[in-house]
Amino acid sequence: MVYNRYGYALLGLVMLESFQPVGGARSRGENWLGGFSSGAAAALLLFLKASFFFVSLLLIGASILFWSRARHRLLGLTIGFLLVTLAFLAYLTFDVRAIISDLQMVASARSQSISAYGLFLLAARNMAYLVGALLLAFAASPAVAAARPRWLELRLLGLGAFAFIVDILARSTNAQRDAMPMIAVFAIIVMNTITAHHRNLPEAEARVTRPYYGAMLALAGLLLLPQWTSDLTGLAYGAWKKARPPNLAKVVRFTEPRLAPLLLYDGAESERSNGSVFTTYVNDGVSLLRRVSAPGETIINMDMTNPFPYALNRKPPLGGMIAPGYKYTLSDTHHPSDDAYFGKADIVMVPKHPALDDVFYVGYLRIYEPALHERFRLAGETEWWRLYRRK
Repeated sequence: MVYNRYGYALLGLVMLESFQPVGGARSRGENWLGGFSSGAAAALLLFLKASFFFVSLLLIGASILFWSRARHRLLGLTIGFLLVTLAFLAYLTFDVRAIISDLQMVASARSQSISAYGLFLLAARNMAYLVGALLLAFAASPAVAAARPRWLELRLLGLGAFAFIVDILARSTNAQRDAMPMIAVFAIIVMNTITAHHRNLPEAEARVTRPYYGAMLALAGLLLLPQWTSDLTGLAYGAWKKARPPNLAKVVRFTEPRLAPLLLYDGAESERSNGSVFTTYVNDGVSLLRRVSAPGETIINMDMTNPFPYALNRKPPLGGMIAPGYKYTLSDTHHPSDDAYFGKADIVMVPKHPALDDVFYVGYLRIYEPALHERFRLAGETEWWRLYRRK
């Protein structure tokens, strides 16, 4: 889910620009440029993942309280946000009603899978991060008492707790087991602040306090380095496996030329959507479509993704839904209408072994099954698929 990685990078940028105190008070131009950058990042988050956008609003809103020249920052925020938003809206032909409708649908569906109790459990499982952030803030407070802006004197503890809350809110919308990126950003802010303050001390005082500042940097590193090391190790491992793939002869290959360069390896996390299972799922569906359908017919797949238009080099249908998930992106009360979902598709593929897990798939299929059988007829099937053609 690469969009989550992009989302965290943008949130980290917003947090750094909102609370980074290095260099003392900022000029009017620096406030404006920082606001412009944060506004642009927030707009990107709106079209990347709406839940991350609302988290960015919390960061921006809190930061406004901490700036002495908030009006300049607000002006930059507004201009940056509007320019990027207008660019996206132009790409989407300014269909604001459709965008709002989709966001409302997803918000309603997602609210059915998030509870206050679930947020409490998530926070409880990660309490060690909160304790670490508060300990760092408490220990570093004397070092930054004379730094600027003045909010650091009293609010460093609050910023650590706030970073923890932001992480919990962002993670609640992810299929994510661990890591707290905003806590790591908080550690960077503290490290930068105490380092800058130490550089400004007189030589004699700096020499005496060097062990204390070193200890603060080490404590901040405990919040930052484990996450950074895990990411770096994962990247190195992925690059190594890409360069030297194991058991290449045993990898099941895609049969279609457009997909042939893509190799999917078996993974331990899901038996439905990884490696040889998913490759066989696609190959079997392509084989059925080549036997039963005509080259000009458009295809919808009632599952997690629809690989068939690309694999067969056909025009995508007007209809369907990207990444459906019951009580995640659609629900019984909020979902595309039958007309909008099936659109003008000629063929509907219904998997017998869906890539989506049952918790996401069963309710989704139930919503559209009546209209499927009313508008389409079974025209072919294999061990993996049922193919329906419009009546």
